Amino acid sequence: MKKVLYPILAVIAFVFMQSAAGVSIAVFELIKNPELIKQMKSGGDPNAILNDLMSGDVLAWGILISGIVTIGVLALLKMIDWKQVLNVKMIDWKWSVVSIIACAFGIFSVNILEEMADLPNLMEDEFTDMSNSLIGALSIGLIGPIIEEFIFREGVEGYMLRNGVNKWVAITASALVFGIIHLNPAQVPFAVTIGFLLGIIYYKTGNIVITSILHILNNSVAVWQMYTMGEAAKDFSLIEWLGGQGYAVGIGCVCAILCSVLLRHFWKAYQVKKIEN
Repeated sequence: MKKVLYPILAVIAFVFMQSAAGVSIAVFELIKNPELIKQMKSGGDPNAILNDLMSGDVLAWGILISGIVTIGVLALLKMIDWKQVLNVKMIDWKWSVVSIIACAFGIFSVNILEEMADLPNLMEDEFTDMSNSLIGALSIGLIGPIIEEFIFREGVEGYMLRNGVNKWVAITASALVFGIIHLNPAQVPFAVTIGFLLGIIYYKTGNIVITSILHILNNSVAVWQMYTMGEAAKDFSLIEWLGGQGYAVGIGCVCAILCSVLLRHFWKAYQVKKIEN
């Protein structure tokens, strides 16, 4: 029972902590800024007041605090294998590089598919705002990805694997939860796919070192794009940059094939190194 219940509790804890942290920080901002209180009392624009309360920095701190507290919950539930979770000595770097290249092709392919789907991006303004501050950029590009790898790969997938759950069930479950938890239509299909790729790599490597590197690289590219392009990043089209939909579909298919081939070789050849005490 615990092999299913504990991962569910971990996800619920993460959602609750995010909400609680966001509200707490917003209340603190409200107390710190008397002008916002005056605007509320005078019947100011609710959307403008909410935007001021839930600024990029507030969201960033909410992500970081909730993530750290959730990792603490996972530790209390003994869902983290601290001996292996960040052990670089057990990594086969040769084949890990192959997995990173494979995922890069896969991510590029999924980005094309995501743009073609044209799903609503409910967090676009918030992510752009966060990318323009140091704490926001760190939360999206560095610390946030590591936190999410602790929670979804080590906490959810790893705990299920260590308790006898079928590997494909564990990989798929962690990918689905990872995607759904984003609660943003434009991100969900992308996050599920990337979560599945990261889940495969986690299963083979036995820890979150390589998955964290990939997650950081993926998010950092997005942060860099939003920081350097600003508002123009919202209008950037990968499909147009590739020369149109026909070219983009062809390139996307080639990238997907290369991802599958390289990941297959990685799956067959990767051997986890024994940990030396």
